[in-house]
Amino acid sequence: MIALHGSQGHQAQVLRTHHLPRWRAGGLTGAVMQVSDWATLAMLLSEVAQSEGELVFVRNRAEFDNRPAGSFGLFISVEGYLSFAGDFDALYALSELGITAFTFSHNVQNVLCTGANERFGEGGLTHLGKATLAELEQLPVMVDLVHMSRASFWDALDLYSGDVFVSHSDADAVNPHPRNLTDDQIKAVAERNGVVGLNSYRGYVHQDPFKATLSDLLDHAMHVYDLVGPEHLALGLDFWEGPMEQLAAVMDAVDPDGSHGLHGTGTSVYSQGPVGLEDIGHLGKLAAGLIERGLSRPEVDLVTGESYLRMLERARP
Repeated sequence: MIALHGSQGHQAQVLRTHHLPRWRAGGLTGAVMQVSDWATLAMLLSEVAQSEGELVFVRNRAEFDNRPAGSFGLFISVEGYLSFAGDFDALYALSELGITAFTFSHNVQNVLCTGANERFGEGGLTHLGKATLAELEQLPVMVDLVHMSRASFWDALDLYSGDVFVSHSDADAVNPHPRNLTDDQIKAVAERNGVVGLNSYRGYVHQDPFKATLSDLLDHAMHVYDLVGPEHLALGLDFWEGPMEQLAAVMDAVDPDGSHGLHGTGTSVYSQGPVGLEDIGHLGKLAAGLIERGLSRPEVDLVTGESYLRMLERARP
């Protein structure tokens, strides 16, 4: 979205023309967008404002539920480890704007914490990361523990008493991977009334990414379901819908020395989702698969949005 918007100028409508048709094809009515700096936030809000009501920025559940008929609701989450790191005044401004969640990492070491892909040790939160948690404790902003090393995850749980969740990870018991969650982590999130969002990235779904299928992703869903129930299970599907040349740089950045097999190969893994759920337009197959696995319609409704919205309503009434 950023690259396409930048090439088209301030009147670009990339979300409306490029992304929204795919989202609607998958049956979505809302989504969470992540931003990492003021420029990206400005682009996003500009596109929403120029969408002629097709896209609506929503700051809490009430605004999502009461948005104009037929509009698509966009929540905004902050990846806070780059330009926002250490800027505590910005946290209050972002909260006032309506940001719903804060993320500490993108898989590698940064000034706030150690990420999941950092192979030089299981370091946890830095002093700045701990201070950031203390500030967030004062705000109606959820803490997203995704991308963190396990030591960082447990540091956050020990130091923070507010709402936490994990936006897009799978179950380590189904496919062992540093980005997936152990059973103890999943249970800890549920004990905080949080959710775990299923991730469609093939490398997290199956040990051999090119063999990953929708059925494998449903295995992850059922594992979380059996552990903690549908009220703690959500969708954090992680499809790439931007230019491949931009993706290559991102994947190399999160695995600079190739220790996780992403350097130079990430684009081929990330280019589509598991077989049967190749892109967001096939999302209906996931809901149908959950019913085939024995979930009731109300339980599927929880997984496909209600569980996340309930959590948000508690954290940001």
